[in-house]
Amino acid sequence: MQLKELLGHVRPLVVLLVIFTVLLMGAYPISLAAIDEVENPNAAIGSPMICNGTAVGSKLIAENISSPKFFEPRNASASDSGVDPDITPSDAYGQVPMVSNATGIPASSLDYLIQENIAHNDAANFGVLAPEYVDVNALNLELIQLYPGVYSGFCPG
Repeated sequence: MQLKELLGHVRPLVVLLVIFTVLLMGAYPISLAAIDEVENPNAAIGSPMICNGTAVGSKLIAENISSPKFFEPRNASASDSGVDPDITPSDAYGQVPMVSNATGIPASSLDYLIQENIAHNDAANFGVLAPEYVDVNALNLELIQLYPGVYSGFCPG
């Protein structure tokens, strides 16, 4: 009798264990993945940067820049990974004279583009507890698109 009584108490626990295992290890992760796919549809394919209809890089990985016509990402010592495309606004403003001298684009125009980039990133983070930053990849791509004569040959198409 005791074994039968014990099994009567254990059976609901085993059923609950199976139900919660299915929910927490199956349904919950699948639902989160589905939500992420809706919210970030390009995340699985590397968040491509598009220029004239052609993928020219990833939004998440800084490109190795060697031309003074472009804003440079953080150097490897300032970034843990060495591929972070985000820099501080002061770093971006510090590069304005170099880019302006190399391209002939007025410094005031470059300052404005940096400020717009900061504002866009702040809005994307809802301005909540997020440090200000400049996305060098987005800034350089915008320069290519706004000044095609200066940056001819840098974007396919």
